[in-house]
Amino acid sequence: MTTLEDIKTAFKDYRYFYGTAPVGTKLPYLVGNNVSSSNFSADCKVYEKEYQFELSFYCLKKSETAEEAIEAILDSLGLIWDKVEAFDEDQTFYLITYTFWR
Repeated sequence: MTTLEDIKTAFKDYRYFYGTAPVGTKLPYLVGNNVSSSNFSADCKVYEKEYQFELSFYCLKKSETAEEAIEAILDSLGLIWDKVEAFDEDQTFYLITYTFWR
């Protein structure tokens, strides 16, 4: 299982935050969050833990090069990921969210 520390270490060259970025953080940056879990349990005991994780990339303009670099890191961790992209018109930034199980 990929740990939170593994993810933090893999993105050491990025501004990476867990939970939320401090107010005023300059773009681009990454924010990671556990969003749910799917545990295997029996006999009132959890035997295997699995967490759904979201890694959100906030940036001013779309950059396929930056996205490819992030995706290469996720691939190097052996993660199977999905990606969703949105543009926030009010705050004028792109939000690219990668979702995977760890």
